[in-house]
Amino acid sequence: MVTFGEWLRQQRSLRRLTREEFAKRVGCSVSALRKIEDGERRPSAQIAELMGNCLDIPPEERLTFVRVARGELNVDRLSSVLKRAALSAAPRIDLPVPPTPLIGRQPEVELVSQLLGDPQCRLLTLVGPGGIGKTRIAIEAAEKLRAVFTDGVYFIPLASVDTVRLLVPVIADAIGFAFQSASPADPKTQLFSYLKEKQALLLTDNLEQLLTDPGIGLLAELLASAPQVKLLATSRESSGLQGEWVFEVQGLPIPEEGDAERGAQNTAVELFLLRARRAHVEFGVVPGDYPAIVRICHLVDGMPLGIELAAAWVRTLSCDEIAREIERGLAFLSVSTRDLPARHRSMRAVFDQSWRLLSVEEQEVLLRLSVFQGGFRREAAEAVAGAALPALSTLLTKSLIRRDGAGRFDMHELIRHFAAEQLATLPDEQTAARARHSSYYLTHFGQADARLRSPAQHEALDELTVEMDNFRAGWEWAVTHGEFALIEQTMRTFWMLYDTRGWFQEGLDMLGRAVTAMEISQGLVSADRTSQVALGHILATCSWLAYRLAHYERAQAMVERSLEILRPLSEPRVLVESMVSFGMLMEVTGSYGGAFELYSEGLEIATAIDDRWYAALFITCLNGLVAIDHGMVKPENPHGRLQSVVADWRAIGDPRLTAFALRILSQSAFALGRYDEARAALEESAALNSSVGDRWGLGAAYRGLGVIAQAQGEHMRAKDMFRDSLNTFTELGGGWWVARVLAEMSRSVFALGNDAEAECTWRESLRIATEIRGTPVALEALAGFASLQAKRGSKEHALELLLIVLKHPSSLQETKVRAERLQSELESQLTSLQIEAVQARVQAKSYETAVDEVLGQAKVT
Repeated sequence: MVTFGEWLRQQRSLRRLTREEFAKRVGCSVSALRKIEDGERRPSAQIAELMGNCLDIPPEERLTFVRVARGELNVDRLSSVLKRAALSAAPRIDLPVPPTPLIGRQPEVELVSQLLGDPQCRLLTLVGPGGIGKTRIAIEAAEKLRAVFTDGVYFIPLASVDTVRLLVPVIADAIGFAFQSASPADPKTQLFSYLKEKQALLLTDNLEQLLTDPGIGLLAELLASAPQVKLLATSRESSGLQGEWVFEVQGLPIPEEGDAERGAQNTAVELFLLRARRAHVEFGVVPGDYPAIVRICHLVDGMPLGIELAAAWVRTLSCDEIAREIERGLAFLSVSTRDLPARHRSMRAVFDQSWRLLSVEEQEVLLRLSVFQGGFRREAAEAVAGAALPALSTLLTKSLIRRDGAGRFDMHELIRHFAAEQLATLPDEQTAARARHSSYYLTHFGQADARLRSPAQHEALDELTVEMDNFRAGWEWAVTHGEFALIEQTMRTFWMLYDTRGWFQEGLDMLGRAVTAMEISQGLVSADRTSQVALGHILATCSWLAYRLAHYERAQAMVERSLEILRPLSEPRVLVESMVSFGMLMEVTGSYGGAFELYSEGLEIATAIDDRWYAALFITCLNGLVAIDHGMVKPENPHGRLQSVVADWRAIGDPRLTAFALRILSQSAFALGRYDEARAALEESAALNSSVGDRWGLGAAYRGLGVIAQAQGEHMRAKDMFRDSLNTFTELGGGWWVARVLAEMSRSVFALGNDAEAECTWRESLRIATEIRGTPVALEALAGFASLQAKRGSKEHALELLLIVLKHPSSLQETKVRAERLQSELESQLTSLQIEAVQARVQAKSYETAVDEVLGQAKVT
């Protein structure tokens, strides 16, 4: 049973009152108070009353307190007082908060707690190699004992303390003790005097830092001076001090391989899984991983740090690969020490601390890695920065680089910036690193062309898209330093990637800077063949992107210049690209004969050089775009050939161009009235485009589905499909297609009886088409206005517009079919004199005048 004296001492300690301070407050001598606490005498009633006041004993307990102090009642009558006092004066706990749950160490924590509860155990040292988990066990045990040590539990990190001379101020700082400069006593005496009456636990972490110092006996002096203080130490070796109790920390338990999945709880396997998920949040273990995980745990002998370092590799390797790497040598797990104090004054201080822990080689690797933009893959790091797997491992474990679930590494932008600054102080090294970076990525992109035209298209597009920041940086370097051959080899990939992703304006801007740089270079030095081919190729790609954005005059100027450069050089592999671009341009501006000639010539060239992909593309264009849209041959003739073309594309395996051919096939089927066949082709086209992220192709498929629904009288459905197509092309900047979809959607709006909306939509289509020189679409809009005029009773004006549309060589075939149908209806309702008058006016009126009149009506309105 606790005596009154012991109870009194505890309550005084809870209130941080020294014996001298308490004696002064209650009006007795220090020696008298010591005798009371030692049970050698009883306080007077007056002293007992003052003690009650000093200890904040509640008034209703005051008489009980005095009687207990006088020995008239047993001390257990103060139980309620004890509870209140404990609530009002809780001990100070100063321990680090672990970031994760404790795994597999509950038995050790219980045993350490029991040992510290033994009155004979004053110094307990947890011993084991670095990374075995000593500190974590010590913290958990200390936390468990917080209620036992009424004057607090304190964590004292010693990793950065290299001399015992600093031990006294470090302990004082940890427990919140302030030295009195006016005191004649030295700091050690003051600290020991302060701790003399304290019931506290001091957790000294990484004590091995001081064990070679002869002054380590200071700890024994402290324990002798403060009989109620206990020391819990962690160390890689025992202190050798008299009275030390040693607890050896072993590795975590490891389950049997066959029982790992079911029996992982509280074992090394559970720790591996937890750390793996922290390292890579998308990590998901499968049954087949457990044998490898058990092997990893055995290889590191259950050491928590070894397990954590191994688990960090799930960002890079499979569990089986990790185990094999460890088996080849434990150097795989080598990292800088983790037992350094985390004193993070700033991000720069964090990096400086990490930087000092790097070897010269690792520092050089980190500097070179700073040239990457937006991350990098392991292969790129090795090729550009000379970063082998061990160097990446070190930087990763030191949090200087990171790795995502896709297998890519990246660097925190602040760290990258700092490293780039350091690299800039080494201009030769910086130039070499950036040159390697540019060469690597431009070559990598150039080599991706074959995959972009194969069944691997989707994966290739995704991989290239992720690397775009690096490609852009490499491109700018090559442009600035005149590496035009390097640029030219990327053109086919550039064309396919930027066209699929819809990055038309960005692509134009990048290519424009390259053209400017090449023109300056060629102005200074006579251009060689390689530079001329590069310029011609870049201009062809520029022309295509300008065509997509409906910048037709600019596109035509660039493609004509491209052909002017390339034809004399006899460069067929690039000529075919110029001809595709020019042919498409001719088609949308209504020059169908010119388009037919370009496609035909392109087919001859592609066939001659055995370019199967471009040959199939030209055949598709010849048998589809020209033949069907523009009535150059009957639709029955090319339909079978288009079915063969689709089969060819399927054999080639290019999803995007297969989708393109299916869309052309659907137009042929539609012209033959095979609506189900046309719809099926378009739905497959839409699915393929969606799978590779080709929004342009998807918008075109939506438009085709709208046309089919419209032809079957499903105008609400048609309007919805047209709206989806319109939104897509509006976002992409495809002005020609925006105008065309508006014109076609207007027909369904008109069929639904919304004449005013239809009129506004047709007029907007006409305005856009006229601005971009999209004559075929403008003619379609004029035909729409004719139907509107006919409904309103202006039959002669309607016929006039139809005749203008029909006589224009750029009219689409489907526009002509509708115009001829309405023409027949109107002429059956008009007299021959009225028809002749209309025909006379049409002879005297140009297409441009008719357009101006329709657009002018809007201004008048």
